[in-house]
Amino acid sequence: MRQAVAGMADSGGTVESGLLRDRHPYVRFGTGPRSLVVLPGMALDNGVHGRLAAWAYARAYKALAADHTVHVIQRGRGLKPGTTTRDLANDYAALLGDGLGPARVMGLSTGGLVAQYLALDHPHLVERLVLVVTGARLAPAGQEICRRWRTLAEGKRWRSLRGDMAAIAVDGAAAQRVARLMGELTGGRAPSATEEGDFLVTVDAVLEHDARDRLPSMVTPTLLIGGAEDLFFPAASLRETADAIPGSTLNVHDRSGHGLPKNQASRMLAETLDFLRG
Repeated sequence: MRQAVAGMADSGGTVESGLLRDRHPYVRFGTGPRSLVVLPGMALDNGVHGRLAAWAYARAYKALAADHTVHVIQRGRGLKPGTTTRDLANDYAALLGDGLGPARVMGLSTGGLVAQYLALDHPHLVERLVLVVTGARLAPAGQEICRRWRTLAEGKRWRSLRGDMAAIAVDGAAAQRVARLMGELTGGRAPSATEEGDFLVTVDAVLEHDARDRLPSMVTPTLLIGGAEDLFFPAASLRETADAIPGSTLNVHDRSGHGLPKNQASRMLAETLDFLRG
């Protein structure tokens, strides 16, 4: 299922959204000759993107759209209990094998965990790898946050969960307070049973992720971008990950946390584009 949204002049033409393999919500935009697949972070809501959400993605990654045809692809829906980040990577490999790959791959947060295994297990499908606010494993503070999210989801406290997730996605105390309030005010909708189950499975997969023993076999050129104050993947976690990946490049931003993709978007995209053009 696909829907096309008429393009605006500053966004690189038509923006398309729909489902891939009837499971993966996606947004497609850009006019470049290279394929770039973006694996976003964890989300409670995982439906087909509407017009505004699709345009938001197109505008957020506008800087990459001239060089690339960009596919932002969510994890598949209807996950089985016990699904791992490596299993999710195999799902993405099937999509790339359908014609999207070989591609450059950009993974953010949870998407970066999956992207690690995508490049490790399917190197012929990944030309270059960009890992943003992610690492080989969660730091203890990140584990605590994920367990809290699991508890909130099990208790069906959707406003508290969406508020907490919104606050984590930005940096700065004032911005976090506003994001939390907005998340709580607008986040009362109960997810579908499938979305709820998928969220819990994804949280467990993130908690179990540990790729330290595999990363030394990475052959894909890799750039890591992260914030020194990220509770999930702080500076020490980023350096541990970069040290394990042969020939990788690490850009650590001081005074940035897990909200780096929003708060430092221009800088992140400039570093990404420079690496992809290298």
